[in-house]
Parts: sequence; C-alpha cells; structure tokens
Amino acid sequence: MYTYPCTCEKGGTEGLTVHCENANLAMMALGLGNIKDKMIHSLLMTKNYVRRLKGGIFHNVTIVNLEVSYNKIEDIEEDVFDTLTDSLVSLSLEGNNLKYVPGSINKLSRLQYLNLAHNQLTTIPANAFGGLPSVKELRLENNHINKIFPGAFNNILRTLEKLHLQHNKMQKFERNVFKQMVKLKYLDISHNDFSKFDKRDFTDLTFLWFLNVSSNHLNEMPRSALARNAQLRVFNASYNNFKDIDAYLLRGLRLLRDLYLAGNKIKTMDKRALLVPTRLRTLDLSGNSIEDVGYEMFKDMNWLERLDLSYNKIYRIASSSFQRMFQVVVDLSHNNITFIGRGAFVEMANVTVFDMSYNSISEILPDTFQTSDVNILLLNHNNITDLSKVLITNLTGIKIFNVSHNKIDKIDRKAFSTKKLYELHTIDLSYNNITEVTGNAFEKFGSIRNIILHHNKIRKIGYGSFGTLSTLLEIDISYNNITEITSGGFSNLVSVRTIYVHHNDIKNMFVIPIALNEIHIQHNSIKRIPPGIFPVMNSLLHLYLDYNNLTHLERGSFKGLLTLRTLSLGYNNISVVPWEALEDMSSLQYLYLHGNNLTQLGRKAFGNLPVVFELRLDHNHISNVTVNTFEGMLQLIKLNMSFNNISYIPPSTFQGLVSLRNLDISHNKISSLENKTNGILEDCLSLNIFNASHNQMSFISERSFPKSPYIPYRITHIDLSNNFIPIITKTFDDGMRQVEILKLQNNILNEIRPGVLSNLTNIRHLDLSGNELQKLPKGSFGILEDMEELILRDNRLASFEVDEILSMTKLQLLDLRKNRFTSFYEELIPIMKENFTILFSGNLLSCDCHLRPLRLWMSNQPNTSLWDGVTCHEPTYLTDRRDSVKPDLQIRGSEILKDHGLRVVWYVVTREDVAGFKAVLRNMTGIQVVEEIVPYDKREYVFRDLEPDEEYQLCFRAMDSLGSEREAFDTQCTIVGPVEVLED
Repeated sequence: MYTYPCTCEKGGTEGLTVHCENANLAMMALGLGNIKDKMIHSLLMTKNYVRRLKGGIFHNVTIVNLEVSYNKIEDIEEDVFDTLTDSLVSLSLEGNNLKYVPGSINKLSRLQYLNLAHNQLTTIPANAFGGLPSVKELRLENNHINKIFPGAFNNILRTLEKLHLQHNKMQKFERNVFKQMVKLKYLDISHNDFSKFDKRDFTDLTFLWFLNVSSNHLNEMPRSALARNAQLRVFNASYNNFKDIDAYLLRGLRLLRDLYLAGNKIKTMDKRALLVPTRLRTLDLSGNSIEDVGYEMFKDMNWLERLDLSYNKIYRIASSSFQRMFQVVVDLSHNNITFIGRGAFVEMANVTVFDMSYNSISEILPDTFQTSDVNILLLNHNNITDLSKVLITNLTGIKIFNVSHNKIDKIDRKAFSTKKLYELHTIDLSYNNITEVTGNAFEKFGSIRNIILHHNKIRKIGYGSFGTLSTLLEIDISYNNITEITSGGFSNLVSVRTIYVHHNDIKNMFVIPIALNEIHIQHNSIKRIPPGIFPVMNSLLHLYLDYNNLTHLERGSFKGLLTLRTLSLGYNNISVVPWEALEDMSSLQYLYLHGNNLTQLGRKAFGNLPVVFELRLDHNHISNVTVNTFEGMLQLIKLNMSFNNISYIPPSTFQGLVSLRNLDISHNKISSLENKTNGILEDCLSLNIFNASHNQMSFISERSFPKSPYIPYRITHIDLSNNFIPIITKTFDDGMRQVEILKLQNNILNEIRPGVLSNLTNIRHLDLSGNELQKLPKGSFGILEDMEELILRDNRLASFEVDEILSMTKLQLLDLRKNRFTSFYEELIPIMKENFTILFSGNLLSCDCHLRPLRLWMSNQPNTSLWDGVTCHEPTYLTDRRDSVKPDLQIRGSEILKDHGLRVVWYVVTREDVAGFKAVLRNMTGIQVVEEIVPYDKREYVFRDLEPDEEYQLCFRAMDSLGSEREAFDTQCTIVGPVEVLED
C-alpha cells in the first residue's frame, strides 16, 4: 500500500493508523488518495507546511480520529470537513495559528473530543460550537482568550464533561456562561488573569468534581462561592494571593478529597474551615507564610494521607496542634521551627513519614509525641547538638531515624532513648561533628541493621562504639578522621556483612568481624598487613585496600581468608608482585594491582592462582616481561597490561592462559607481536578481544595473529589504532578470519592491497579513519556481506568501488567525512533508508547537474540534519552553501492528443507549502493562450483546442495554501509541440 509521504503505522479491525509529517497538501493528497477505500481509525498530520487547510484532502476517506496539529494553519475552509460528518469522533487542531474558532467544525455532529489548544484564539463568540451536540471534552488551553461570550457553549451545555481553559488571559466570566452545564465534571482555569470571582460564577456547575483555579491573582474566594458544588472532589487554588482561609471557603464541600493551597500568602487559617470536608485525603499548604501552628489546628482528619506545610515560616508548633490522624505523611520541612510544645502530636497513630528537616530545631521534649507513633522521622538539616535532648523513647514503631547534617558532637549512652526500641533498623548520623562514639549507645536498638556515620570527625573506634550489636548488617564510618580501630572495635559485631571505613587515616590493619562479607579500607594510611591479622573465616568475599601506603606484602598476610574472591590493591607503592602473600588464596577470582610501582614480571610471577578470572596490571611501570609469567592461572579470562613501559613481549609469555578471552596491552611501546619464529598470541586459544592500540607497531606479519588448521582460534575484536602501520599487505589477514570488529584508525596507512580485507568475511565494523589513504583499488573490500559500519573519515579519498559498497547488504553506517570526494555516488541513493546512514560533510563537493539525484532525495526527507555540514566547494559562487535553491515541481513529460490536445504530467519535489498549481501556456510570441488553476490533488492537465503545427511555452507555478504564487523557476518551464492532428 503506497501512501508516501505518509506512513501507515499499524492496522487492525478498527482501521489504519496513518501519519503524515513534514509534507504539504499536494503531497499528502496523493498519499491519502491511495487508501480512499480503507477505514482510517487515526490520521495524524503533524509538523507539515500548511497555512490554510482547504480542498478535498479528506474526500473519499473515512476517518474516526483526526489530528492536524503543529502545522501553522491560519485558516480552514468551510467545507473541508464536509465528508467527515458521519465518522469523525475526535479532532485535534492543536499547535496551529488559528485566531478564531473555525466554523467548519460545526458540521461534525458526532464529534466527542475537540482540541484547539496552543493556537492564537482571543475570544469565544456565542454559538462557537453550535453544531457539536455530542462533544464531551473541549481543550482551549494555551491560547490568548480574554473573553467568552454568553452562549459560547450553546448546544454542548448538556454533553460537555471536561473543559480546559488554562494558560489564557481571562480576567472574568460573563454572567451565565456556564448556565445549564449539567454534566461538566472537570474545569481547569489555571494560569489566567483572574483577580476575583463572582459568587455566582460556579453555582450552575452542580456536578463539578475537579476545579483548578491555581496560578491566577486571586486574593480570596467570595463567601460560599462553592456552596452549590457539593460533588467537588479536587480543588486547586495554589499560587494565588490568598492571605487567610476563612470558615466559609469550603462550605458545602463535604465530599472534598484533595485541597491544594500551595504558593499563596496565607498567614492564618480558621480551624473551622477544615471541619466541613470530613474525608480529606490531601491538604497542601506548602509555600505560604504561616508562622504559628496553633492549638488543635489539625485534628480529627482521620482520612488524611498527606499534610504538606513545607516551605512556610513556621517557628512555633503549639501543644496539641496535631491530633488524631492515622497513617499520614506530615511534611514540616523547610521552615524556621525552633519550638515544639509538649504533646504537640497527640494520638498520631502510625504516621508514615514525619519530615521536620531543614528547620532550626535543637530540642524535642520527651512527651512531644504523646501517644503517637512514627515510621520514618526526618530531622536532618537542623541545629541539634545533643542527642540526649532529642529523645524518641515514645516512638516504639520507628523504623528510620535521620539526624544527618546537624551539629552533633558526640554519641553516648544518654542519646536517642531511655529504653529499647525494637523496630528501628536504620539510623543516619552523617554530616555532623561527631568526634567520639561511646557508651554502646546503639545497643538500645534491638533490630538495628544500618548505621550511617560518614562525614564526621570520629578519631577512634573502640569497644564501646558499637558493642555487640547482634543484628547489625552494615556500617558506614567513611570520611572521618579515624586513625585507630582497636581489637574490640568491630570484632564483636557477629552479624555485620559490610563495613565502609574508606577515606580515613587508619595506619594499622585491625581485626574484622567473623561474618563479614565485604570491607572497604581504601584511601587510608596502612603500610603493612601483618601475618595472622585475619582470622580463619569463610565469609569474607571482597577486600578493598586501594590507595594506601603498602610497599610489600608478607607471606601469610591473607592467610585464613578461605573464600576471598576480590582483592584490590590498586594505587599503593608495591614494587614486587606479592606472590608469597597470594599463595594461600586458592579461591581468589579478581586481583587488582593497577597503579603501583611494578617494573618487571618474572616467571610464574603470581604463584598458583588457579581460579583468578581477572587481573589488572595497568598503570604500573612494567618494562620487562619474561616467558611463562602467568603460569598457573588456568582460569584467567581478562588481563589488562595497558599504560606501562613494555617494549617487547616474548613468545610463551602467555603460555598456559587457555581461558583468556580479553587481553589489553594498549598504551605501551610495543613494536612487534612476534619474533622470527613465533607470535605472542599462539598460546591464547580462547582469546576474543585484543587491544594493542597506542603502541609503536609498523608492520603486521603472518605470525602476528595465530592461525592453524587444527586449532580454532576465536579472535573477534582487534584494536590496532594509533600505531604506525603504513600498509596492509597480503600477510595482514593471516589469523584474522574470525574478526568481526577491526580498528585501524590513526595509523599512517596509505595503501591497502587488493584481496586482503576481502578475506575478513565475518567483519561487521571496520574503522580506517585518520589515515592517509588516497585510493581504494578494486578488490579492497570484495564482498563483505556482514559489514554494518565502515568508517573512512579523515583520509584523502576521492573515489572508491561503489559496487563493493553495494554488496555490503547489512551496512548501516558509511562515514566518508573529511575526504576529497567531488561528487556523490548516485548508486547509493536507493539504499539510503531509515536504518542506513551516510556521513558526507567536509568533502570538496562540486554542485553541478550530477548532484541532482542527491538534491531530489534530500528534498523528500523529513530530517536531513546529518547533511547540514555538506556544502559546495565548486563553483565558487556556491562555495560553502549547503545547497542551491530547489524548484517546487518538475515536469515529467507531455503527450500530444488526437484532438489538438496536449496532456502534461508533473510531480512535486518540495515539502514546503504547496496547495495548488497555476498552469500557463503561451505561444512563441509571448501571448498567453491558457491560464488555469489546478487543484493540489492533481498531477496532470490537458490543454484543449490548440492551434495545429504550433509550438508553445508551458510553465507551471506552485501556489501555497493561502493562494499566493510561489517563486518561479526556469526548470518549471518547457517548450512543447508542435501540436498536430493525429489520425487513428
């Protein structure tokens, strides 16, 4: 089914979904004409070039949902929707330039949804929607509407359920504008210029459920203005200028569920106002000027789920301010609270979250939460200095307690509570000034799981810091000033799994808990791991000691760590591989020695590590590598030796690495991958990924990459970029037959011998950018059917064998930027589809007639941003221009008819605003013979009764949707004739 320039996105029993984008009426008319017998469930015409919607574009099609949005439409002809009166249910004209409600819509008797949002409407006149008896939702938001005349909604009064009027310029409602709107449930008039309402504005909306008057200039609501809106569930008056809430605002709204009054200037609130809506779920008073929460201000709100008083100026909470609420979120954050009265929170059962962060609280009295309970209590960012003055004894159900970002200087037995709390599992004390933790203060928490103490000033961890917490799983004391952890500091924490002590100044290794799984000790000052410091344990899996002052490791340093999997020793001062310390680590899987001072690797340098999967040796100073360096590492999968000073790797260095899959020797000084007899990779039977970039190699020989008829080598990824390779010879592909990704960018390649790369039949990605290639002779690529990305950027190429490119049937990216091409291969245009990209900028393009196929292709593309950098190099008057001016249409041909007639056929080549054609026929003396306006859905015209034996000049001009003639082009004219009488 050919629908160009539209696309048929899906089909089904309900009909087709068709999308037309970046086109004009002339082009879309032909595409839709090809599906005139089909049911169209949804037609989307978006971001097109149409200023006036006219003509028969919707003739002979059946459409249920029509979206004509963001097309810059200024006008719509009266009869344009005439054929859709019996089918159209939904119409969107959003995002155009309409300045009036088009009368053409009033013929759509079945329409239920109308969207006129984001236009230029200023008024809604009477009977604007008089012919729409079925509309349920009307969208008029984001216009410039300042007046709605009485009777504007006539004929939709009894059907309209949703009305969107937000983001306009209305200052008042005319009287009776909503009269008889018996079904309206949703009204949004936010973001307008209302400064007051008449008390009768909403009286007729007795079924209203949702009312949004936010972001206006209201100082108050008239007394009892909403008294007749008894069905109202949601009322949003946020971001106005209310200064107080009186007892009459919510009068009659007993079913109200959500009340939003945020961002006003409210200072006082009559407590009686909240007595009417008995089932309020949300009360948002954030961002106001409330200073004092008085006695019994919020009480008996049993259905409330969220109470937001954040971002006010509250400094005082009186006694009994909050009473009898259940499972509510209370937000008092970002205020100036300094005083909380005794019993301020009474019978607040199972408060989900109580947020008093970002205040000036320094003390909470013991009976503040009288007969109340809280699951999550947030007191972060306050002025608390002494935890003995913030007692949470009464909160027996508390689970999370956050007092981070305060000024607490110590933790002792007087802190937190006078009795045990069995539900609390997480306590956050980070970002304080704590210097010591004593008195086993945390033993009051019978279920504690997580203790967070990072970013403090703790100097020492002793037995009294954490005692014998039997439930603790994780502790974080990183970023402190700890210099010592005594033998009893952690050793009695029998259940702890993870410890973070990084970024301290610990000088000596300490005893760790017997059940520990993971410990982070990096960024400290440890110089030695004494033998026997670790007990015999089968739980520790991960040990991180990076960024310490270790210079060597002794035999037995890690003895007893029976199940250790990860040992990270990066960025220390280790100069010799600590094979003696590693000899007992039979379970080690990941060994990281990067960033040290290693200079050489001897034979069997790592001892016997049979299950190590990954070894990092990068960023050292290794210059000497001997044979059998990695003997005994039978399971090694990934080896990183990059960023060293290696100039030579002898064959047999990697002997025994039968499982190695990933080898990185980049950023060294290696000049060769073999000696005279053997290559360094011959023992790497399982190698998949090999990176030798940023070295000093100049030649790839037949021994560089291994090959054997008996051994199935598996190298699929090879990176040889940033070396000094000048030529690819016939020996280059030896051992590369399985390669899928080959990177050769930034070498000094100037020649590729034919028949070499063509042998890499599995290759998917080839990068030859940044070289000195001047030509690619025939046979350079051959037939590489699996090639997906070919990058030839930054060379000196002026041509290539286009047939070899066309044979790459899976090609998705061809990068030809910054070469010396003067023309574009026309043969490539048919394969330039959505899943295929050609990058061509930075070439020496000659903009002559041979470029026309490319220009025609570009004119029919919705998005040509990837071609923005393609400019003309010649001729000089077009230098640096992206393209020359394109005509609107092309004459395809003409045909002489039997009866002195002439039939002419043309096609449209531009996507700009074309909505008609003017055909002009002149004789050769310049006298106009015929002038006709041709509809935009036609592509042929027949001239009748022409003089025989006479030639004519025929010219076509495109017309835009407003009826104006577009620019004339010489290519849109032609000489036809002579017209002769043809015999049968």
